[in-house]
Amino acid sequence: MKHVLPKICLIVFLLGSFAINAQNIFSANLGGAVQQKYFTTIPYKEVKSKVIVECFINNKPYKFIVDTGAATTITPALYKELNPEIINRVPVSDQSGKIDSLQIVSLQNFKLGDVTFNGIPAMVIKGEQMVFDCFKVDGLIGSNMLRNSAVQFNSQTHMLTITDLPKQLDLKNKFSQKMVTDPVQSNPFITIKIINGKTTGTDQLLFDSGMDSFYDLSYKGFKEVFATISLLKFEAQAIGSYSLGMHGLSEEEESYRLLAPQIEINDYAFNNVTTVTTHGNSSRIGANLFKYGIVTVDYINKKFYFEPFKKEATDLAEKSWPFIPTAKDGKVVVGLVWDKAWAGKINQDDIIVSFDGKTYENTDVCEVMTSNHKSQNNKATLVLKDAKTGSVKQYEIAR
Repeated sequence: MKHVLPKICLIVFLLGSFAINAQNIFSANLGGAVQQKYFTTIPYKEVKSKVIVECFINNKPYKFIVDTGAATTITPALYKELNPEIINRVPVSDQSGKIDSLQIVSLQNFKLGDVTFNGIPAMVIKGEQMVFDCFKVDGLIGSNMLRNSAVQFNSQTHMLTITDLPKQLDLKNKFSQKMVTDPVQSNPFITIKIINGKTTGTDQLLFDSGMDSFYDLSYKGFKEVFATISLLKFEAQAIGSYSLGMHGLSEEEESYRLLAPQIEINDYAFNNVTTVTTHGNSSRIGANLFKYGIVTVDYINKKFYFEPFKKEATDLAEKSWPFIPTAKDGKVVVGLVWDKAWAGKINQDDIIVSFDGKTYENTDVCEVMTSNHKSQNNKATLVLKDAKTGSVKQYEIAR
């Protein structure tokens, strides 16, 4: 079944996980490739901007998402099957700011293309597993596994290249910038420019290939820095809950929708970029960047490359619907309402019965979550079931 939930598509983040600060912090930067001087190219499948590859553990095939914003992670089912050695338990926080404690195991004989990795620490996820179930994957390949490689994403060929010989990638320095990796799991951090007329600022952020949006601005960074200068244009403010992390649906929180007139990544311009604040540890650039150029994360030389597919600036202007949906208790519901004009009509947790002529009340949430279809209309009929009364209500909405 095809679904056309518009750009109000379910906002889902993967395990942008960080071990929280402690005196004796555990580092996931252990293990590595068995081979040296390796160069392997692997086809990948793109589902809702997620890069999904086939790998082999003990010669058996599995599906993993390549997620530079996370530590390597496996599902409880895979943990039970592999029975790997438990090497630690650590507290972690997900992109929504929720904290939990997870087992850390050591993965052996993990083959990706022609390269075999041994001794790789991996978190065993627990609790909410909808993201893994919906995308039909067994885990995440995180930056701690990739930290001694250069990794290239090419969305035109749908090929992922992993090598410890980055010179063989024919990289051009003019498309690069210096990159910083964190000491816990080697997550890559880059810097972007934000431009509004004569006002220019920078944002150091995580490059998170597991995030299916383009640019998410840190709520803390916005409130403490960007809100004090004329850099971002205010569009809307709301309180609600819509993002899914490894510990489930985020807590109810304040969010802002903002417009960046221009963003530059490695001197390439994106115009009219809409961003929604996130309560995670940092701002993020996500996998939507792959649509516009070849991305290479050179962990070895600490460089980040973005080679655009075209020279001209890319305009990302878009109109927003007055609410954002999310998944809750197996239903597609209203997570957050932007437009105060709809207060008391469109409410948080209202069940979305139908939108723009498509029924969602009894639809498999996974189908909606993994669908790339969007409404092309600027007006639509929205039918809701009230979260408190159960009554059905219908509205004509616009963006």
